[in-house]
Amino acid sequence: MALFGPPGRGDLIARKLFVPLVLVLALLLLVFWVVFTPVRIEGDSMLPGLQDGDRVLVTLSYTQPARGDVVRIVDFGPRDKADPRVIKRVVAVSGDTVQVVSGRAFVNRASTDITENLILSENDVSVDEIVVPAGHVYVLGDNRPVSLDSRFFGPVPLDAISGKVVFRYTPVNRVGMVD
Repeated sequence: MALFGPPGRGDLIARKLFVPLVLVLALLLLVFWVVFTPVRIEGDSMLPGLQDGDRVLVTLSYTQPARGDVVRIVDFGPRDKADPRVIKRVVAVSGDTVQVVSGRAFVNRASTDITENLILSENDVSVDEIVVPAGHVYVLGDNRPVSLDSRFFGPVPLDAISGKVVFRYTPVNRVGMVD
């Protein structure tokens, strides 16, 4: 009985399955670490759409934020947080006039809160009208009473935006596109 003999039928099948599986795994890793990055949502500022503990995919090449996009902001804003990466919704882009009244955003003097499921409070922070500077966006959390956003730290430069949140992959009962 030889340890290394001619391959048997089982070895041939294993090789025919193993190589494609390894290639598929390598392709998935490439896509999910080069095109997207997985991110865990921390905090309640994007409730009810994104909840604490949700895991989402964020694009890695994203240069033109639009109103309504949910974006990841890196290394900008308050420095007293342990993790300087936050997820917020773009409500205004360069050149837009924005005002926040009791948590509700008015862009170019029209109420333009994109999402229907905002959490507001009558005592929420209001901000006088400003024009978003070139190369910046104005971001707000969907849960305005607890969100630390542009009302507090001002417009965000485009180079602080690391990507767009596109897909939630956990928890399983809430898998789907992020809007």
